[in-house]
Amino acid sequence: MRSQRKIRGLFARSRVAVDPRLDERTMRDMHATLDISKTPESAPGEPKIWSITMNSRATKIAVAAAVLVAVLGGIHFLGGSPDGAGVAWADVLAQMDAARTVTFTYESEGMVEGDVCCWAKSTVKIKEPYRRSDGVDGHRYGDGPNHEETNICISDVSRQNRFILLNPAWKLAHYAPDNGGHDTLMSYDGLKKDFRDGTEESLGTVQIDGREAVCFKVAAGDKVITVWADPETALPLRIERVAKEGVDKVTLSDIVFDVELADELFDMTPPADYCVMNMATEEFTVPFELTEQHLVEELATSAKGLSGTFPTRFGRGRPGKEALEKFFAELRQVVPVEGRGTPMLGTEFLKRLPGDSDWKYVGEDVKLGDTTKAVCWYKPEGSATYRVIYGDLSVRDVAPEELPPIPWQTEEK
Repeated sequence: MRSQRKIRGLFARSRVAVDPRLDERTMRDMHATLDISKTPESAPGEPKIWSITMNSRATKIAVAAAVLVAVLGGIHFLGGSPDGAGVAWADVLAQMDAARTVTFTYESEGMVEGDVCCWAKSTVKIKEPYRRSDGVDGHRYGDGPNHEETNICISDVSRQNRFILLNPAWKLAHYAPDNGGHDTLMSYDGLKKDFRDGTEESLGTVQIDGREAVCFKVAAGDKVITVWADPETALPLRIERVAKEGVDKVTLSDIVFDVELADELFDMTPPADYCVMNMATEEFTVPFELTEQHLVEELATSAKGLSGTFPTRFGRGRPGKEALEKFFAELRQVVPVEGRGTPMLGTEFLKRLPGDSDWKYVGEDVKLGDTTKAVCWYKPEGSATYRVIYGDLSVRDVAPEELPPIPWQTEEK
C-alpha cells in the first residue's frame, strides 16, 4: 500500500453497502511501479518492490475483505425505523441500541472489478469501540482457482480507525494505525440513514429458521435490507442485505446480544513471532534475519503457483507493455500453493540489499527444475562475484564477465 492516503482511499471509495472491495488503485500502482522498466533499472532497495510480487494482489484482496467484514459487519447493528406487526421497529432499534455487546455469524458473497468474486464467512464480535472478525476470506478471478485464507481482523473505530489483520498460517500481520476518519463508513451513520429513508415496510409475522418472527424490510438505493425480529424480545434474529440486483448478498445470523467478551479478544498487539507490515509507514518488521534462502523459497512459490513456470516479473524483468500485460494475466492464473512460507520475505530480502547489488531478474518462462537457465542474480555487499539462482533453485557464485546475457538486451541488438 502507498502510505496513509492509500488506506484512507480504500475506505473512502468503499460504499456503506457491505461488499469486500478491491483497492481500485492496485493495478494503477503496478503500472506506476513497473514503469521503472522504461528507464535504467534502479537499485533493489526501492520501497515498492514487495508490492508487485505474485501474491501481492491476493494479499490486498484479503486485507480489504477482512477489514470490511470486521468493520462494516458491525454497521448492521444500529439504526432504522420501519413498523412491525406486534413489535414495532422502534422497539427493535431500542433493543439493539441498548446492547453492550453483540456476536453474529457473517456471510457475504459479491462481485468486484467485473469478474472477481469475493466471499467471506466469519464470526464477528463487537464490544464498543472494537470489532473482531475470525474467519475465512476468499476470492476468485473469473473461472480461475479459488483462493481462501483464514484471517483475524481487529479494528478500533475510536482511535483513528486502527485495524490489524492477522494471518496465523503465515504469521503475518498488516497493521494500520490510522485509516482516516470517514464518518459515514466508520460510525453507524450509513446504515442508520438507509433504515430511516422512509421506505420502511412491515411484512408481518413469518417463519424463519424454524421459528416465528416479525419481519421488516427497507429498500435503500440499490439495497434491500430485511430484518427478522423475535416477537417477544424485539431482538433481531437474522439480517440480510441484498444489493446490485442480487449480485451482492450479506447475511447475519446466530445473533446474540449482551454476551461477555473479554478485553483480551480485542488486543491489537501483534504476536512477537509475527512479521508486521505497517501500512502507514511501509515498514516491514521481521523478527528474524532475512537470508538468501527466503528469496529462493519465494521464487519457488511463485513458480509452483504458475504450474512450474517462473513469472514474467519478480520486482524486475522484461520491460514494456507486452510484458506488463502478460504479468497481469499471470496474476489471475496463480493457484494456491501448499506449505508456502510467509509472503514478501524474499522481496523484503531484496529490498534490503545495498544499492550496488545490481539485482536482475530474467526468469520469464524458465521452467522450475531447469539446471541450465538463470532466473536472477545479485551481488552481495563486498563481494567480487554474483550469486546466480537457476531454474532448479541452485545458487552459484559467478564472476561478472560470466553472467548470462539478459534476453531482452540481446534481442535489441
